[in-house]
This record gives sequence, structure tokens and C-alpha cells, in this order.
Amino acid sequence: MAEIKCTVTNCYFNKRLGCTASYLTVSGRNADESRSTSCHTFIEQKPGLRSSVEDPRANTDIMCAAVKCVYNESERCEADDIIVNGKNAGVPEETCCSTFKSKDKEGGMR
Repeated sequence: MAEIKCTVTNCYFNKRLGCTASYLTVSGRNADESRSTSCHTFIEQKPGLRSSVEDPRANTDIMCAAVKCVYNESERCEADDIIVNGKNAGVPEETCCSTFKSKDKEGGMR
């Protein structure tokens, strides 16, 4: 479980640059770099809709399809914290997990 810093301020789950979702799903099965990943949990904030959770969660369970990432362990993120970017995103594909590090570039090491 990780703490999430999120710059996607127009996401329904964003509170004070944190995430209120009970879990997060990162897409990017074939990703070789962070911009090929996305936060599949992203929901664009609409007028009048607000998450009822007041505080960002400190330890969020992160499911991760980016199997080429050094932090991916059995499709779960094992990073201590992650950064999700995507200012003014309208759809999940306009977001990304900036914490992604390719196993290929790291030589398979963490």
C-alpha cells in the first residue's frame, strides 16, 4: 500500500493533492515509460459532485497492470508512495503514474 500524491486536481477523488479512493488501478500492461500508464480510477470532477471522504487516504491499495515496472509485484504496486499526474485530464488516458520505472532500464533490479 502506498501514499498517493495526485496533481490531477479535477479528479473526483482528489483532495488536497491526495487520493480519497479506497483503491487505485493503474493501467499500462505494455508500458515501457510512465506516459504509457494511466490512472484507471480517474473520474472527472463534475459540478455538484464531491467525494464524501474528507481526507486523502494514507495507505491506498494499488492494483497495477504495468507489469514492466520495477515496483510491480504480482500486479500490485510495492512503491512506498507514487505520483499521479494529468493536469486538466478529461479521461483516464490523460493521466499517468510518474513513479513508473522500467525493469528493462533498471536491469530488473529495484
